[in-house]
Amino acid sequence: MRILLFGASGGIGHHVRRLTLVAGHELVLFARDPAALAPLTERETALEGDIADSGRVAAAVAGVDAVISVLGPTSNSSDQVRLFEEFARTLVAAMRANGVKRLVTISGGAVTLPAERKSFRARIASALVRRVVPHVVEAKQRELDVVVASDLDWIAPRPPRVVDGPATGRYTVGERATGLRVTQGDLAHFMVAALTDDSFIRQAPLISS
Repeated sequence: MRILLFGASGGIGHHVRRLTLVAGHELVLFARDPAALAPLTERETALEGDIADSGRVAAAVAGVDAVISVLGPTSNSSDQVRLFEEFARTLVAAMRANGVKRLVTISGGAVTLPAERKSFRARIASALVRRVVPHVVEAKQRELDVVVASDLDWIAPRPPRVVDGPATGRYTVGERATGLRVTQGDLAHFMVAALTDDSFIRQAPLISS
């Protein structure tokens, strides 16, 4: 598969990049500074762009088979809310126009799905996070709302705190994922597997160590 990756230069993106190549896929890496991604392997192509540029985002989707996004807000500011909502709208439209169905995108533990009934503990945790970084949560909420309303085959894992660390394979996905953290490597492991695993299609499962 040829995969478009947003956020390749970050910590989670680094793990996604490595695991995607190990799985035998090709990568198109979308980044503001492609030089930061060097050296590239023969199965990688770097594209310069910013997610605020809808034209570049749309053009990047052409010719790929699936999309992974590990992007998150860079600050707890209101401008991030509009940025991520518009990015999601542009990405969904471009994927539909190019016949690309699979989208694996990182969400967050404080984000809520329509008609979802979280446990008491989860509601308290979500409320605390929203109180501390309201614009970050709202940005990811608006992004997920757009994705959920689409007809794509999306999967949006919702981690709690993401910490440095390799893929261990020792993580839980779904209702039993009640831990307070997950490593970057394990989150990346789940996301790369989700490219070809239909177990969580059109779901936003919790994930934790």
